[in-house]
Amino acid sequence: MARVVIIGAGIAGLSAAIHAVSDGHHVVVLEKKSKIGGRGTSQNVDGFSLHYGPHLFDKSGPFYKMCRKLSRIKPAIKSMRLDKIEVAGFGPIRPVGNIKQAALNKQAIRAKQLGNPYFESVKFLSSWGVDENEGRIKSVLKSKLSVSNEGWIGLIGRLGAALDEVGVLIETHCEVTAIKGQQVILKDGRQVECDAIILACGIGGTRRILQTVDENMTENNFANVKTTFASSIEVGLSSKPMAGKQCIVDYEKNAAIIDYTAIQPRLGIVGSHLSAIMTGGTDEGRLERLESFLDKQVSGWKKHIVTDLRQSKIVVGYSNCMDYDLFSKHRILLAGPWIKSNYLLSDAAAETGKQAAKGLKLLT
Repeated sequence: MARVVIIGAGIAGLSAAIHAVSDGHHVVVLEKKSKIGGRGTSQNVDGFSLHYGPHLFDKSGPFYKMCRKLSRIKPAIKSMRLDKIEVAGFGPIRPVGNIKQAALNKQAIRAKQLGNPYFESVKFLSSWGVDENEGRIKSVLKSKLSVSNEGWIGLIGRLGAALDEVGVLIETHCEVTAIKGQQVILKDGRQVECDAIILACGIGGTRRILQTVDENMTENNFANVKTTFASSIEVGLSSKPMAGKQCIVDYEKNAAIIDYTAIQPRLGIVGSHLSAIMTGGTDEGRLERLESFLDKQVSGWKKHIVTDLRQSKIVVGYSNCMDYDLFSKHRILLAGPWIKSNYLLSDAAAETGKQAAKGLKLLT
């Protein structure tokens, strides 16, 4: 059994904690912010749970499988349907009553036909413009991209509750400033002794902390990671301007709009909860371009706003990802969506958390 400190209580950190404690290690989780969940947090305003960018999980992926395995009660989920995903200017992926066109669209997607609007749209929807991921594309085709009736934060709550049941301490408001040998140094002056460390506090926080361990090694490795940024608008409306459509995608604009309530009616919202995203291009003016996209696709939405949350620059993914054990000689392992795995987004975070936890046996 090792004394393990996990820095960061997002999906990667919570996953690492769950798998590490399952293997018999003594685990403490340190979180800088007041809430756990990282990008999985939300703001509850006027009955709407507003997220930081669109969140759809793959019900066959490691994140949802972990949530389901830990819960006594199976989460109620609903998945996106191909007949309700519309490609802007071309129509739904599976047009109702047009079997021939539906078959042609699916054939183009499976063949990865570059330039085909349906393949390009599914590719964007599956990864938000990050590296193409075959597993995630299949999830769209098999209607496995899902929404929970608990909202995203409800699933995060299940992970936190599972850790609480087994006595894992998650201490918030703990900012780590440095690592010195087998000591984690906190901003308030405290020092935490441990046998191994898992850094799961996001790429920026991890880079800052690792600079106190080996500055040259840190800069050489982090310089190669490419970050994809986006702008997002989350809005609660008193109307239903998408008329039952679950998603509208415009691959040429690298933009999409999702209506959570059209996917999961059990969210219990009167009206609709839209989540819009635009990636790529320059950061300047992207939020305004996204607003114009909403104006065009869901006309009149501004007249029915109950609440909204706008983010001009958020991270949606990474390319040229790093190995989780690069700093293993310092008894440090890494976890997060910027670490190499076969998954993207929340699944990458969950899988790399597990990978780091299993890697502890190499250090102990």
